[in-house]
Amino acid sequence: MTAYREPLEEEPNDHDLSDQGMSFLEHLEEFRWTVARTLLAFIIGVGLATLFIGDIAEFLKLPILSAYGSSELVDENLITYRPMGVISVFIQIAVLSGLTLSMPFALYFLAAFIAPGLTDKERGVLRPACFAAFLLFLSGVAFAFFVILPLTLSFSVRLNLYFGFDLFWAASEYYSMVVWFSLAIGAFFQFPLVIVILVYLGVIPVEKLKSIRRAVFVGLMVFSAFLTPGGDFISLPITTAFMYGLYELAIWVGVRVEKKKREGALEDWDDWDDWDE
Repeated sequence: MTAYREPLEEEPNDHDLSDQGMSFLEHLEEFRWTVARTLLAFIIGVGLATLFIGDIAEFLKLPILSAYGSSELVDENLITYRPMGVISVFIQIAVLSGLTLSMPFALYFLAAFIAPGLTDKERGVLRPACFAAFLLFLSGVAFAFFVILPLTLSFSVRLNLYFGFDLFWAASEYYSMVVWFSLAIGAFFQFPLVIVILVYLGVIPVEKLKSIRRAVFVGLMVFSAFLTPGGDFISLPITTAFMYGLYELAIWVGVRVEKKKREGALEDWDDWDDWDE
């Protein structure tokens, strides 16, 4: 026996829709404010980094200090040979620090902009996703800074010593390598989060991810060869293995996401059958 159902309400007209939600221009205005707040957070982050630019520059010497083992050797071999090279160093340090400091606020502003158009269930996913994105970015930067760069620079220093070459590091090139390589690895660490979100949305099934494991491994190896400074045989396999580990982690999380979605769908179906009886 089918239960009595209330007749559908009359569909709202265009005027009702405009009253119930935001218009396109209002959405555009809100997006402009989101971009403006994000830029303001970035500018404030750059300003704070500028106040401590000397301390940050010393901190960014840790990879090369690990390679030489002596601050005196670092100061002797880290040089500038262009008058404006120091300006490039200053800008790159400020940009990296500003991005790192402003990223939590940028993610919060983006989440606040997207949240009104989502369901309660989707909002529950958005908050941990933003936190995970920031955590993965910091993990990627730390991995590049404390693992890959020291190994790569140590290999380069020892190889030059073996051949008896004098090695001098241009300060602008060194800081550029540290800044942009760390940013690249930090951005790439969002890769598993993107995969999990695509699995959650049903765009990519987990079985498909499992079937392309070999292709992904080869692609990550090629990508790591271009990404790692020098592409030496020490940092290349470590970077490839760690990135592939993130891919397997995404599959592991994706399996559990699909399982929860199936369980939720079955519960909804059971509830609908109970209501229909």
